[in-house]
Amino acid sequence: MFGRGTADMKAGLGLMLFAVKALKECGARLQGRIGLTFVPDEETGGARGSNLLSQQGILGKHGIAMFTAEPTGGVVWNGSRGALSLQITVGGKAFHVGHHYKGINAFEAMVELSNRLLQHKIKVEARLTGYAITPEAARSSVMLIGGTVAGGSNFNVVPDRCTFTIDRRINPEESLEIEEEELMKIIKHAPPSGASLPASVPASVEVEVLQRAPSSASDAHSAIARKLARNAALVLKEEPGFEPRFDPRFELCPGLLETRFYAQQHIPAFAYGPGLLSVAHGPNEFVNLKTTRDFALIYALTAYDILSGSEN
Repeated sequence: MFGRGTADMKAGLGLMLFAVKALKECGARLQGRIGLTFVPDEETGGARGSNLLSQQGILGKHGIAMFTAEPTGGVVWNGSRGALSLQITVGGKAFHVGHHYKGINAFEAMVELSNRLLQHKIKVEARLTGYAITPEAARSSVMLIGGTVAGGSNFNVVPDRCTFTIDRRINPEESLEIEEEELMKIIKHAPPSGASLPASVPASVEVEVLQRAPSSASDAHSAIARKLARNAALVLKEEPGFEPRFDPRFELCPGLLETRFYAQQHIPAFAYGPGLLSVAHGPNEFVNLKTTRDFALIYALTAYDILSGSEN
């Protein structure tokens, strides 16, 4: 099936529905309930979805395990990076280029600030996670500067405003609070001056938090993880060309996952789905329907194992 959202992750929502339907039709006797939670806003922090439900004390209540069918491409994501996404606005004072000495150049001030941030970026990206993740280059902690950049009004006017973003993705070994404090010290310390004026006339710096979420991880050797891996091996062992074909690898997700809301409540939480992350959000997004059906079976078997106490 081709189309935007098929891999990430409408097929995942469908397979979870069919897993529950299969268990009901089989008359499976479960010592507990399966909850399906379909939420919006997952890609941008969950303020209207999981985060809101978590704040209300609803999300994961009485839960003993959580699964989400993200497009993991054959691996299980047992952890995810945290995120601190900021929009920085450097304010100056506009003047015609002929009177540039009366203005405050927000662009030049932004360059001074971004140069300090680039020095910090070198230190950040030297930190490597101990969690499994491929390729090797993905082990570095992440700091993206300038995902969006905007400013100025015309080529002959001193820019009075420049904005840019910082997207800091934090490995599980790092503390969100410590990393945030380090960044804010750099941003707020000695506000930069427009080069046209002395340091006594600084540009202003404002910070807007776009996204703030801690990293999370669940034990890849837990009983829940073993049940999922065993059922994946059972169902996929005859799947031609599917890698890995037997026990799936457990890896750190390179991005942010909703599993964090559950892991923070000490609920084992894992992402495992039939789609490919490499095609997500792209023009040729697709999902293999047979693989999707296989994953529905994996979910049904795993839910049964957990809620029936079965080891078979």
